[in-house]
Amino acid sequence: MKRLLLVLAVLVIGAGSWWLWSGENRSYDVLISNAQAARAENESGTVRVFLTIENRGRADRLLSVSSQVADNATLYSPESAMGIPLPATGKSSLASDGAHIILSGIKGEIADGRLLPVQLHFDQAGVVNAKALLTPKKLADHSRHAGLYGMGDICTVGEGEPIPQISLDVEPIKGAAGWKIIVNTQQFVFDKALVDGPHVPGTGHAHLYVGGLKIGRLYDPVATIGTLPPGEHIVRVTLNTNDHRAYVVDDKPVTASAVIKVD
Repeated sequence: MKRLLLVLAVLVIGAGSWWLWSGENRSYDVLISNAQAARAENESGTVRVFLTIENRGRADRLLSVSSQVADNATLYSPESAMGIPLPATGKSSLASDGAHIILSGIKGEIADGRLLPVQLHFDQAGVVNAKALLTPKKLADHSRHAGLYGMGDICTVGEGEPIPQISLDVEPIKGAAGWKIIVNTQQFVFDKALVDGPHVPGTGHAHLYVGGLKIGRLYDPVATIGTLPPGEHIVRVTLNTNDHRAYVVDDKPVTASAVIKVD
């Protein structure tokens, strides 16, 4: 009986070691969830992948992506050519209105419900694997609107409606690690109570991005993010309607940017 227990203990320890060190993963601080893939209306044989990233550790950087079922896998983010910064300790996402993954030349049938394997290569966390579910949703093309990466729904401000304006201030958090984002607006009111409701001109919420990575929604004009890896990082905030469309004035999104420099 003792010999049997000893064998079982060795097997358990061995299995645990394989779980911790198998593959290329060097850390389990970064978790991937809600991975989905969708086709764009004007792109044949190409899908875009969106997913949630939870970082439970220190600041990191998403350097590249790959997939064994695609001829080309591209990390798309015009705001961060050296890799996408991942703030310490928090959730963020690769989204249709920000940085995301593009897979082209996909091998096999591009059918709804198919799982597409994707590998995300992080500077600190190593390679983290995910599988993106191919959905029936088709992505609209709004490529004429600069700053929206050609994706996402928009709301053009009509004649006689409030014309939202925005600017940003960014500063280090006093006495703590991380950064404070201050959103200054005119002719715009943050109203969390109206979120998911019908559009009311001049009201809504904001979307916050760092290096193209979507940090999340803002329901008031002050937000904080964790520490960032070394380098220069573009912080961008876009004003959105209650029904999650980006405000557009004169064919340009209502958005503002600032730069964070980390030594």
